[in-house]
Amino acid sequence: MVPHVQDQVQSHSLENPETFWAHQADQLYWHKKPSQTVKKTTKKLRSGVSHSHWTWFPDGEISTAYNCVDRHVKNGHGDSTAIIWDSPVSGQKERYTYKQLLTEVETLAGVLREEGVKKGDVVLVYSMFLDHYAPEARGVDPIQCQ
Repeated sequence: MVPHVQDQVQSHSLENPETFWAHQADQLYWHKKPSQTVKKTTKKLRSGVSHSHWTWFPDGEISTAYNCVDRHVKNGHGDSTAIIWDSPVSGQKERYTYKQLLTEVETLAGVLREEGVKKGDVVLVYSMFLDHYAPEARGVDPIQCQ
């Protein structure tokens, strides 16, 4: 039996994680491309115990929001569906295009900037009853809050 493509991908990721993740990273837009895929070091705890430590793409700079939203608009896919929101609680269904999502993300980023949020700050957006705002909250990252 021919292995399923998912099994092949998983196998490659486990057998040679560095080349696997280097290839995945090449599919993304980087503000600063990493010079290496993984940096392996040994860390020593105060107790004296040593352990292996890995830092992935250590000197790379990337924007999750740009890769998930902006680049699709930039590449001409702004009118494509980015998110389908389907609430089993209210029965409400909505579709968001990449253009609509980008507008929402930029609006939320602007609000956070006005509230004093700066690059490196950690922000928790809690929206228990406003599920349809969750995508915008996930789309904001420190690059947009500069």
